Amino acid sequence: FQGDPVKTSIQESGAFLLQHVPEERYKMQSKPLGICLIIDCVGNDTDVLRDTFSSLGYEVQYFLYLKVEQISKILRKVARMPQHQDYDSFVCVLVSRGGSQSVFGVDKTLSGFPLDHIRRMFMADVCPTLLGKPKLFFIQIYVTSEGQLEDSSFLEVDGPSVKSMDSKARQPGTCTVHREADFFWSLCKADVSLLERPSSSSSVYLQCLSQKLGKERKVSLLELHVDLNSKVYDWNSRVSAKERYYVRLQHTLRKKVILSCK
Repeated sequence: FQGDPVKTSIQESGAFLLQHVPEERYKMQSKPLGICLIIDCVGNDTDVLRDTFSSLGYEVQYFLYLKVEQISKILRKVARMPQHQDYDSFVCVLVSRGGSQSVFGVDKTLSGFPLDHIRRMFMADVCPTLLGKPKLFFIQIYVTSEGQLEDSSFLEVDGPSVKSMDSKARQPGTCTVHREADFFWSLCKADVSLLERPSSSSSVYLQCLSQKLGKERKVSLLELHVDLNSKVYDWNSRVSAKERYYVRLQHTLRKKVILSCK
């Protein structure tokens, strides 16, 4: 994976460049490694997620069964926390019913809270204490309306290219890191009917994620996610369409992320 060029999609221009996965690692030495915010509006995965990220060295803060207004309030509060200044990364895990690009929490209304708003809260110009640090999002949405699921499991490197950010870094007096840099955005969608079955339990996506993070601490997050995709595809090949999970990864990482405090 490391030796092959990655097709890079640049949202602003629609251009494509060939770039290599960077070899340099993000610094991951602070204790704790950072805040891990877990918002679980379904309630099936909180314990395993809390244990996983605690064992990795994160300070876990978790919230259950929130309304959209509460989700927004907590995200804004966490984005403004001064503690980020002393930590090397940030993790957010969000589990909720939702639409194609929004989460509903426990609300019955379908207006939802846009996912794009969540990402903007943690961009460098809004959250400067996380400037240059990896911001990792793992989102499981159980889609409530028909036609919103699609087989979109792929890797997309979006935002400004690494080359353009590096060129800015070499110019004195300019911002060295783009506001959209250093994001890892893993979004998984599944049909809400999975939650209505007697056998419904943990998300296959989050279960695989926790297992991988717990066992493969010397593996970069990108490589780990490739293996996670393989496990999800294997699951999908054995179940009906209503039981499948659809994973989409977008990132603007400039270095390798290895989640280990050791």
